[in-house]
Amino acid sequence: MIEGIEFTIGFSKQEYLLGTPMVAYIQLTNKGSKSVSISDQLSPEYDIVKFEIKKENEQFQFLPYTVLDALPHMIQLDPSKSIRGTAKLFYGARKWTFKTPSRYRIKASYKGLADEPEQVIESNEVELEIEAPTTKEEKDQVDLIMGDQQGTFLLFEGGDHLTKGVESLANLANKYPKESLAKYANFALGVSESTDFADFSKMKVRPANTEKAVSHLEACKPSVHGYWANKTYLTLADVYKKTNNKRQEKATLDEFVRKYPSDNRHKDSIKRAEGMLEDLS
Repeated sequence: MIEGIEFTIGFSKQEYLLGTPMVAYIQLTNKGSKSVSISDQLSPEYDIVKFEIKKENEQFQFLPYTVLDALPHMIQLDPSKSIRGTAKLFYGARKWTFKTPSRYRIKASYKGLADEPEQVIESNEVELEIEAPTTKEEKDQVDLIMGDQQGTFLLFEGGDHLTKGVESLANLANKYPKESLAKYANFALGVSESTDFADFSKMKVRPANTEKAVSHLEACKPSVHGYWANKTYLTLADVYKKTNNKRQEKATLDEFVRKYPSDNRHKDSIKRAEGMLEDLS
């Protein structure tokens, strides 16, 4: 801990099936007695938070798919207050990060103190077990999700030009609707369909398909948590708002607020949902 700042990372669980798109949850907490000026740009794309990953005798740094060139954004973090962020670690510049079943150890560093820009704060270390598929059906699901186009589509939650990846994810969602990997396929497909997509290679815009968006997002909604739940519920509410379905918009927001009352991973999104509910009243 430096300057009273505690830096922690965590995951939803400790074991994941190979091919699962996992997210790291990042938190900075001011444990000191004075306010501290820090950067709130916690996504790895800003190069302020970096992840080191160890596997057996191999060690490597996670490299994000893209790097954002942006001016530092500083905030005052008051005593006992926290800021939170997420990092999609499953896919980056090296393609799929967790390519083989193994035990991985993950640690992060943060370099965003305004008064001490060269100081590095280390996080806790987390161990994850990436498990091999044990049945023919699980292997098929892993094969359907672990292509490069699928990884890119899941990372950016869209990309109609990634035709083979979209086809594989749709196949995964249709063939194994109740299995764990299908929810991520439905999530990405639903978010993608909720917005217009500009295909510059064809100079065309594919308009949002609200019916497909609702179908995919409602399919994954019962089984998603953390980042995936936050975006699923808020995207669904936005789709219902666009279609002037106030009853479903309110029901979706109400369900979200009731479902995750004490989970810090949902705290900021629940606050946003509560604001949206106030606007509806």
